Amino acid sequence: MRTERAVYHILAALLFAALCAWCAAALYERLERTPPPETPAESAVSPQGAHFRGVLAREEERVEAGAFPGAVPGARLAANETGGESALWFPSSDGLEGLAPLDLEKLTPEELETLLNSSPGERLDTPRLVYGFTLACAALLDGDAPPAPGPCRLMIDGAEAKGRLLSVTTDALGRRLLLLRLTEFPEKLYNERFVEGEILE
Repeated sequence: MRTERAVYHILAALLFAALCAWCAAALYERLERTPPPETPAESAVSPQGAHFRGVLAREEERVEAGAFPGAVPGARLAANETGGESALWFPSSDGLEGLAPLDLEKLTPEELETLLNSSPGERLDTPRLVYGFTLACAALLDGDAPPAPGPCRLMIDGAEAKGRLLSVTTDALGRRLLLLRLTEFPEKLYNERFVEGEILE
């Protein structure tokens, strides 16, 4: 009798062990087939650029029509041709050629706002010479967070440019004046005066 009970206990133990092993194998297989929970993708947030309205200034002067016969728009004239230093020749002007890069450094945010709100000058059929290789830009920031001074990449009137943000000036009314120097830009900006743009980075 005791022997039979011992046999039954052994069989029951073996069956229980087999059942546990089967359940463990089934659970393992199910876990292997189940894909790991998806981690929500982090939304790519593009930093908003600093939008601005500005005015461009360069070292330039108007010259008499016919002074450089045969010159084509954007052509660089040698110093011996201009009688001074090499310069780019353009066939038209806007009457603001007297606005030099150094003048932008003296503008207050209020003065710049007045200038930007003025009517653009009529394009004149009076040629001009542009000296040097850089453009200066004074701009009013549209927003509350001015970027830090330093090298920057810009988009101006749909064209990419590179330069440096020199300073940020804020007046009592919260207007922020950005002073920029452009060092790499398309030639078309030599013909622009009032522009809109964005500091990308």
